Amino acid sequence: MIEKEIDILTTDGAMNTFITHPEEEGPHPVILFLMDAPGKRGELHDMARRLGTAGYYVMLPNLYYRRVREYRIAESSREEMHEHMDSLSNVMACADVSALIKFSDSDNAARGGKIGCVGYCMSGPFAFAAAAAFSDRIAASASIHGVRLITDAQDSPHLDAHKIKGEMYFGCAET
Repeated sequence: MIEKEIDILTTDGAMNTFITHPEEEGPHPVILFLMDAPGKRGELHDMARRLGTAGYYVMLPNLYYRRVREYRIAESSREEMHEHMDSLSNVMACADVSALIKFSDSDNAARGGKIGCVGYCMSGPFAFAAAAAFSDRIAASASIHGVRLITDAQDSPHLDAHKIKGEMYFGCAET
């Protein structure tokens, strides 16, 4: 497996991103793996690796890069986590997705064309919004236990659901 941590330039700064993919038989289909509120951390790197071993080019960005380069909830409070989380918007996430797509298009290890996008909890609405904003590129998207999927906000992701051309999966359950 190839693994690298790179900075992807966005209009708001350098977004540190973990990328993993198989060494051979590329180019590989792209999956944008959007982090949950506790931040880009070892557990998510392991999840990205699992997808990578199945033959995918996986990009795991730090969505908090506008505020901090590294963030781990174990070293901070839930209040701080919510401040980071609340600093993001669907519009910002879509700008980040645009930068990720642009970067993957320039990497020979990544297959161009249709891609996948998955968001967990905090990033569930970001995957939903991205599926609408990049409907010609995102063929499959998933929101796993996504929050804020339908809100009163002007940028609520459900308002653009009619633009989605690919498959959209919503995993929601409480026990």
